[in-house]
Amino acid sequence: MSTDKGYIKVYRDIRDHWIWKDKPFSRGQAWIDLIMLMNHEDKKFPFMGAPVLVKKGSKITSIRQLADRWGWSKMKVSRFLDVLEGDGMLIQKRDSKKTLITLINYGDYQDLTNKRGTVKGHRKDSEKTLTGNKKDADRNKQDIIEDIIEDTKEDIKKKEEEPAQEVSDEQAREWGWID
Repeated sequence: MSTDKGYIKVYRDIRDHWIWKDKPFSRGQAWIDLIMLMNHEDKKFPFMGAPVLVKKGSKITSIRQLADRWGWSKMKVSRFLDVLEGDGMLIQKRDSKKTLITLINYGDYQDLTNKRGTVKGHRKDSEKTLTGNKKDADRNKQDIIEDIIEDTKEDIKKKEEEPAQEVSDEQAREWGWID
């Protein structure tokens, strides 16, 4: 039996170490960096003057920011993300101001247990992901899209039902609504 299966914990502060800062990044290093960049829980961030909910396993960034971070050209970053998306590893939504990246199996990389609650099940799921099972990746991609749509609908409904809340000047400045 091979001993090189399973997973390890990698703390995000590894990015502060001199060896991590060596550029340009390899593709493997860029992939690990993407995993570390993702939100580990749902969180609101100010964007363009309004709070935006970014889900666990997702990140709002830009091609330019990733290019600077990894020491790559913007074209290389764009092609890399396209390859990862084509392999069913992530979903990306781009516009002129931002790129929203959602990792398909983020929980496989970060959660201690999977849906079945076992490390053995986690190992099987991870191996399935690594072998590139396109059918499952497409299904996972569709599930994520449906979840995002459903969550967005629920958030809108909750917002419509909530009474308006007063925002302090300090919060408005923090969110970039006022100077």
